[in-house]
Amino acid sequence: LDPAVEPSTLCPYCDERLPETPTLHLVTLLATAHSKSYTNSRPTNPMGLKAPLPTYISICQRHHFESTKLPEAIKRGWPVVIDFGKVKSRVENMRDRLEGIMLDGKERGLRHQSGYWKDMMKDVKENGSRAAVAVTGQFSSFDKAQPGYYGEIGAMIIHQTLYTLFPPSSVNAALVLPLTPAEFIQHILVPEAAMGLVLEDCHLDWANERHRVVAMRTLRESAAYGVAMFPDADSSGDDWSMSTGDEIARARAHVRRKELAEEERLEDEFWVESKGANEGKGDSVL
Repeated sequence: LDPAVEPSTLCPYCDERLPETPTLHLVTLLATAHSKSYTNSRPTNPMGLKAPLPTYISICQRHHFESTKLPEAIKRGWPVVIDFGKVKSRVENMRDRLEGIMLDGKERGLRHQSGYWKDMMKDVKENGSRAAVAVTGQFSSFDKAQPGYYGEIGAMIIHQTLYTLFPPSSVNAALVLPLTPAEFIQHILVPEAAMGLVLEDCHLDWANERHRVVAMRTLRESAAYGVAMFPDADSSGDDWSMSTGDEIARARAHVRRKELAEEERLEDEFWVESKGANEGKGDSVL
């Protein structure tokens, strides 16, 4: 170990440098893992620890992210802290515009101004509506549908808020064809709401097409950063802390996520049954 290197600045597991200013998430991960580890002093790190790989792998991934990717994100102006407690009300304030995208399907209407709708219709034209929203299609459009630097926490809150504003069962399915109401919310309204948040953050105007293009690009480019910086606490399997407001919002979103999964399942079953019934009518006419 270089005498000039302070052991406390090293990761106790992989001996790599820790970021100078670790986030609360990383600090909490380290504290949690420490209680499950034992001392393993070594030449490369007198303060080294040892534990089963699953105990500390997320720590090494996290401090590597904070040392390499986080500085880049800061340079690009992406937030390190987000007040998730305000995201719900901010999305609710977009209701009229989002409802317009859902209802106004005229050639020059709000829906046809949506870059996400244009992208989806391009995918539908090339691959068919079912393929466009299938699992493989979702992977290919991951960055497009993600709420950018708002991450998984933001995604849950946005989903929850939109399903409360526009319950799929209350939406006239004919208005959003060839998608189902649940698919329209997931693939069109979620990224539109996220774009609205970014526009607000950057003091840009939704009515300005150039501004919308800038916001869409920001969402795509910051998607991976958002997932890493603001992961769903449950999916990470770690007991890391958030502010009280953020924790309440995340808890509500977690409960609602389970409800949404069931609603989407019922919505898909209804779509399949309706399609089968329509095909049956066509066969009888022939």
